Amino acid sequence: MSSAPTAPLTVPGLPGAFADRKPPYSLEAEMSVLGGMLLDADAIAKAIEIVDDSMFHREGNRRLFRAVTRLWERGDVIDVVTLSEELKNAGDFDAVGGPAYLAQLLDAVPTAANIEYHAKIVREKALLRRLIEAATSIIQETYENQGDVDQLLDTAEQRVFQIAQQHDRKGFVWIKEILWPTFEKIEALQANHSSVTGVPTGFHDLDELTAGFQPGDLIIVAARPSMGKCLAHDAEIVLDDGSVATIAEIGQRRQARLLTLGDDWTLRLTEPSAFFDDGVKPVYRVRTRLGRNVETTLTHPFLTLQGWRRLEELRVGERVAVPREIPIFGQEPMRECEVKLLAYLLGDGCLTDTTPEFTSGDARLREDFAAACAEFGGLRLRGEANGGRTPTLHVARDAGAAAGRENPLTGWLRALGVWGCGAHAKHVPAPVFQLPRAQLALFLNRLFATDGWATVLASGQPQVGYSTVSEQLARQVQHLLLRFGVVASLRERAIRYRDGRRTAWQLDVTDAASLAAFAGAIGLFGKEEALARVERALRGRRRQTNRDLVPVAVWDRLAAAKGARSWASVGRAAGARGYSNLHVGRRGLSRPRLLALAGALHDEGLQQLARSDVYWDEIVAIEPAGEKQVYDLTIPETHNFVANDVCVHNTAFTLNVAQHAAISAQQCVAFFSLEMSKEALVQRVLCAEGRVDASRLRRGRLHDDEYARLATAAGYLNTAPIFIDDSPGISVLEMRAKARRLKADRPDLSLVIVDYLQLMQGSGRSENRQQEVSDISRGLKALAKELNVPVVALSQLSRAVEQRPDKRPMMSDLRESGAIEQDADLIMFLYRPEYYFGPVDKEGNSLEGRAELIVGKQRNGATGKVDLVFLKEFTRFESFSPRSDGM
Repeated sequence: MSSAPTAPLTVPGLPGAFADRKPPYSLEAEMSVLGGMLLDADAIAKAIEIVDDSMFHREGNRRLFRAVTRLWERGDVIDVVTLSEELKNAGDFDAVGGPAYLAQLLDAVPTAANIEYHAKIVREKALLRRLIEAATSIIQETYENQGDVDQLLDTAEQRVFQIAQQHDRKGFVWIKEILWPTFEKIEALQANHSSVTGVPTGFHDLDELTAGFQPGDLIIVAARPSMGKCLAHDAEIVLDDGSVATIAEIGQRRQARLLTLGDDWTLRLTEPSAFFDDGVKPVYRVRTRLGRNVETTLTHPFLTLQGWRRLEELRVGERVAVPREIPIFGQEPMRECEVKLLAYLLGDGCLTDTTPEFTSGDARLREDFAAACAEFGGLRLRGEANGGRTPTLHVARDAGAAAGRENPLTGWLRALGVWGCGAHAKHVPAPVFQLPRAQLALFLNRLFATDGWATVLASGQPQVGYSTVSEQLARQVQHLLLRFGVVASLRERAIRYRDGRRTAWQLDVTDAASLAAFAGAIGLFGKEEALARVERALRGRRRQTNRDLVPVAVWDRLAAAKGARSWASVGRAAGARGYSNLHVGRRGLSRPRLLALAGALHDEGLQQLARSDVYWDEIVAIEPAGEKQVYDLTIPETHNFVANDVCVHNTAFTLNVAQHAAISAQQCVAFFSLEMSKEALVQRVLCAEGRVDASRLRRGRLHDDEYARLATAAGYLNTAPIFIDDSPGISVLEMRAKARRLKADRPDLSLVIVDYLQLMQGSGRSENRQQEVSDISRGLKALAKELNVPVVALSQLSRAVEQRPDKRPMMSDLRESGAIEQDADLIMFLYRPEYYFGPVDKEGNSLEGRAELIVGKQRNGATGKVDLVFLKEFTRFESFSPRSDGM
């Protein structure tokens, strides 16, 4: 059985299936409203509160409603006679139906008592018609859409939201219609004994200056990014393709995929959401027991077992997290002969003579080198006995090559950037970092074959080592070993030569797990028997060296998980022979022992810690390193990344405003946190509200009274109307949609906070970042007007502020777009002199905790300065009082 083809949807007008349907309306209700208005002048006021002329479906009824309203506004008597004259004067008498229709209106309703109910019917039918109109328009635009789907969704949602909230977008409004509501508001303000007419901020002087944050305003709070949590420009970061780039290079590219450490203690790949050039700042060099170096500002956090702690809080002897393994390999292979030649020449080669040279006393290595040269092609070797010293092979171009042509090996080394490098300047060229796993293992195998060794020390301790006079080469080899899970320590030592002492850099692998990983994944060409002895020593040695220990502070976590159980029972369940064998609290724990104890306690968090991807390295020095250009990255969710093979970390005022508005004033607040997770945000709010030291909370070292304050703060927050969204990289369209939905659920929504503006995404159609930020600021201003609430957005200042002697921010410092200045109704700058100049000023006056909030723009008020106090241990700003000087 055949069927007729389906007719396409036709627009404008209703869809085909609904084309024959009439729009919803009630003629009886419309007539009852108009008739009631003719019967009773008091009923007119009731009707006007519910409906307007646009809500009547019949055009004649719209004209009648407007005529009655005009008579009522003039205070004229309203009956059939006066209404007829009004209609005739306006030319509408015949259009509404003449005297017959007016008589019909009077007969339609005997009394005006029910006019409110009839008006609500008229209004409901009008809303249904508007919904149909909006849906029809959405269908039409959907079929015709050639642009951004997100923009289409936002427009559709906005139309439906406006209908649901009864926000009819009309054209121009006559000023006389606004005057009376304005005077009502003025009278309300006069009756209000408080000077705060908007959302209170909790800072008295600021509220006096601004009268609170006003509905419909876009408020910008600007400050320098990262609060000084920055890395020196040359900090090196491993990318997902195996390549290594400095943080400065990544900041210039504004794109990277790198390693981050999750809450489960495992490393994974992620992408930064923001990149910051933070100017020139004092940096400090942190050196660890493994020989790792990283230079950061004093406020940059490092990961300890007690949580992320700023460098200024750390001391020599404390342990910080570094990766145990960086299992990243590239997909850019070389020829095998090239890998071998490069390793040999970096190890025992000369790259500064007329031709490359390789010096080795091992016949197998010389043979392997010669075979690699033959495979490379276009080369010939010339041996040199060196008068009984170590033989040297000179690599020249093939005799049959055209005159004047460069040695192909020399040209290749030059392209790699290593030709001409003396022994102290040798380094691993960039392509090596992107080699596949097997070829990278081959490179290290041949490199260790030159200046590496495997031995069993007199103490019985097995060891694999490597030595070079190039510090850069040593550090690069240390990193490449880490890709195979080999943790090597680096130390500087003096070597005695005939012409005096020289400095060399030595890598040592002594940890049992790392030695096994080296033997299994890399090996040692030409010294296989020595490596075999190391493996036998590993198997036969009763107690192996294990430097990969979890710090002693883990016992506190174990004690908390243990509860009332005895250590003896926990030890038995873990397979230990007894209480004494646990050495409770005396030393760090090996991973297997911790895993056994965590399993006995059924503690998943401790089990994750035992299986973690971090090695706990000891800080051996913290020393000033001068002033350097610094950069930072923002990592969504985890807020950390790996730099120089160390785990490093990357909003307090706006959060304090949210606390006061929600807790003290009981006003509904929406908080969009684009940088911090919702859990971290709540933890910060708890510390600020309960006045609890945030660093002690992270370390699990709270005092009993602090627990009590924390519980009290939790009680306040439990009923506080704060709603948090921590979606990273949210777009302005998505933010507006979420805010609308919250407004629909919570009509009392009073404040929207965005932390922070530069982490938002634009529409994707902008030609540059400045235009994108302009679109974002306009979108936030539109959101403030649409919801009629203040929108507070944290923004960043450019580094231009760093160039001025007093470091005070100004309007021109707003980062990335001047449009922010144009769109904002109120712009404020946070300024902490202590951050720039230290704890005292030039006159010796204390700057500790001092802060200023500079109001640089206020569209409807004065500008000025508000003094604040920053309590960094609580991450809390407070109003300044003279007694604060004595803090």
